[in-house]
Amino acid sequence: MRVRVFLRQPLFTLPGQEHVPTQAAILEGVLGESTSLGANVQVERCYDERGRDVASKPCRLVIPAAKIDHVQVLE
Repeated sequence: MRVRVFLRQPLFTLPGQEHVPTQAAILEGVLGESTSLGANVQVERCYDERGRDVASKPCRLVIPAAKIDHVQVLE
């Protein structure tokens, strides 16, 4: 299922890490099976709080429920 995940706050990253950019507030991708750790998302695109595309590499993340504001189902 394709989803757009709106974050309450940016994900934690360290300099030099291959994570989502620190300015990303919206993640778009494919929702996998969720676990007790959070939502499993194959992230394809990232956007900032104004909806502008943020350059990033695709990655798979388990996003804790506390970080998620809401999720929009795209298809």
